[in-house]
Amino acid sequence: MTDRSDSQVADPQAIVVGIDGSNASRNALRFAIGEAQSLGRSIRLVGAYTVPSVAAATIDVSYVPIDDSAVRAAVTATLKEAAAEVKAADVPVEAVIEIGDAAGVLVEESKEASLAVVGSRGKGGFAGRLLGTVSSALPAHSACPTIVVPVNWSPDAERFPGPSSSRPVWSSVDGEITVSDEGETVPGADYSGQVVVGVDALGKESPALWGAADIAHRRGTPLHIQAVITTTVIGPEWIPSTGDLERLIAEGTDKLEAARAAVRERHPELEVRWTLFDGQPAEVLVRASDTCDILVIGSRGRGGFAGLLLGSTSQSVLPYSAAPTMVVRVKR
Repeated sequence: MTDRSDSQVADPQAIVVGIDGSNASRNALRFAIGEAQSLGRSIRLVGAYTVPSVAAATIDVSYVPIDDSAVRAAVTATLKEAAAEVKAADVPVEAVIEIGDAAGVLVEESKEASLAVVGSRGKGGFAGRLLGTVSSALPAHSACPTIVVPVNWSPDAERFPGPSSSRPVWSSVDGEITVSDEGETVPGADYSGQVVVGVDALGKESPALWGAADIAHRRGTPLHIQAVITTTVIGPEWIPSTGDLERLIAEGTDKLEAARAAVRERHPELEVRWTLFDGQPAEVLVRASDTCDILVIGSRGRGGFAGLLLGSTSQSVLPYSAAPTMVVRVKR
């Protein structure tokens, strides 16, 4: 067991996994082991804890630190158990203990890592929006891509797509898609066995796109690119005309086809599909997570055609995603 304060990392390209003994962190560890085996990387287990202090006297401004031996022993035991699981999978492992806020500690560790993996306790509703300090703060500030693994996720679980109020309007496979206007929702699509990525106006320049392409190529699974336009009337200042709608759809499909062509140029053997939706970006991505293998999103949006993905969208997706979700930061 290593104390980071007096030691350098053993592998600066390791996969960092936050460990706290919860079911969420155990699930994240299982996913991380699979990624480490696929990538040929080692795993760095990180345990963090804080040490509260109490006032020595009501009139004294000094503080008396609390003995942290019991807390440290518990964290050490949890890390040893996790390390044994990693070793059993024949993956090199390092374990470190640090004193400090877990989110801040993992952000610091991400500076010398190729990937960070954490578990999510999101359960939907208001509680789900809170998500957990680590799984919401780390993706926003990590120096490397972060994968958030839902606590109830299992690669062997049977999964079904949920209905969606966002509607597909064009795809690389079917061309223009006409969906009946009857009803407020349409059946969700099945993305089983696919890596799904949401792109915004960055299109083929999106770091999320290339992160997803690398994952799909490594796994040998199709890549499905999604983008969203929003044509709903949000006020009298803009009522979309037929020309407006045609322009939005043309701009969206052009960017998606350019992204598809760029990925195919780098990975000629990779099957790449795309779909353009009309609706809400977060809903589209969450519905894709119902069945996809991995969902990939960027950490913020940026200009361009209406209905931009990401930015606040990524924070709206993470609490409700049913699939492991990789967040790739877009540099400002």
